[in-house]
Amino acid sequence: MRVFIFAAVVLVAAPTAMAQGALQGKLVGCANIADAPQRHACFDALVPELKQVSEAQFGAPAAKPSALTAPIGATQTAKAAPAEPDQVSLKLSTMTRATDGSMSFTMENGQVWKQSDTKQLGGFGKGPWTAEIRKAMGGSFLLQVNGGGAIRVKRVK
Repeated sequence: MRVFIFAAVVLVAAPTAMAQGALQGKLVGCANIADAPQRHACFDALVPELKQVSEAQFGAPAAKPSALTAPIGATQTAKAAPAEPDQVSLKLSTMTRATDGSMSFTMENGQVWKQSDTKQLGGFGKGPWTAEIRKAMGGSFLLQVNGGGAIRVKRVK
């Protein structure tokens, strides 16, 4: 009985899914027509089909082609997004201490980082300064000036 119900559902849903894919293909074909009056006529001819497809069905994402089911050469390998570095080294232009004792660091590239913990650091000398910023747990960042102690910071600008 379950097999019969499953087969009936597949037979009812398959034509709708295939028609939806065909309709989207027709829309893309119309969009690729260079001549404006012909393109407009093409879209006008598709209006009756569009009215039959609900907005939720039409906007649903299409299934991604599988290497097992797609024609040979049809699938493309996805390019991996470049990995974000875990640590950067930046030159400091200015360091300022607020009245509450927290530090603010302005880098030569315009970035501004502000201390987010209460740790007090010693003197940094006259410079030049280099800041090492690295990822820490919980999405926070640690900053070290010239290899000294690390403080927790957040990027302001």
